[in-house]
Amino acid sequence: MDASEQSPSRVEHLGGSATNHAPGRVDLAGVFGLVAPLAATLGLFKASGSIGRIQRDDPYLLWFAIALVLLAGTMLSLATFLSGEEVNKEAKGWEKRRQWEKRLFIGAALSTAIGFVLALGLVFTNAGDEPRPAISAALSPDQSTLTAHVTASNLKTDHRLALKVDLATVKPGLTVDAVHPFMKGGTLPLERTYVGPDSDGNVDQTIRLAVPDGGDYTNLVVKAYTSQTNQSCREPAGEDSGTACTILYLDPERGLSKSSLPR
Repeated sequence: MDASEQSPSRVEHLGGSATNHAPGRVDLAGVFGLVAPLAATLGLFKASGSIGRIQRDDPYLLWFAIALVLLAGTMLSLATFLSGEEVNKEAKGWEKRRQWEKRLFIGAALSTAIGFVLALGLVFTNAGDEPRPAISAALSPDQSTLTAHVTASNLKTDHRLALKVDLATVKPGLTVDAVHPFMKGGTLPLERTYVGPDSDGNVDQTIRLAVPDGGDYTNLVVKAYTSQTNQSCREPAGEDSGTACTILYLDPERGLSKSSLPR
């Protein structure tokens, strides 16, 4: 047999080897099946920019979703490992091999679908969560001026941030750590500010105001919230984002001149 007769069969053999995969071996398709579901899921978290928040808020569901897509990739790779077009149908265990291959492919599809849907649910649910506002506040050395900086994020367009500043008096025998520490009749409102979010859903507000002298006030309370359902500093947030509070101590002798102080 000359070279011209051997050439077509040799080319055909090489072409078949390139396109077919034999059982008992993981080829490029198997590797892709192992990596693709995980890459797609992690890419979803990365694109949404919420992976850190989801890891803090829903760590178990996050790892369950990742475990599902890892399981799907593993089953798909095993199914590719078992599959092969040149398997002899009369060989022992051929039918059982095909059954396992089919089960693995179905299991991989189900695990991928459930894991990816769970990941989508986590992304959309977390994207709708509104974190509690943040407050940083300080009094001037003589306690005559308050400077407060309040931030909030992820607010809906029709939501707003409420900022309240009050002089308050602690009830006799209580401290500011009590559930309801302040006297109802011992409060003096100083500031009421209501601010809507910017185009990104964020609020960044700074106020500076004078603190009046006089009165038996023991504390200055700065409160920020975005929901009308819960404005307490001590009660848990519940379903809304909750209230942020900063309570500053006031010197009972603030604003008094040295000549007026008792000797």
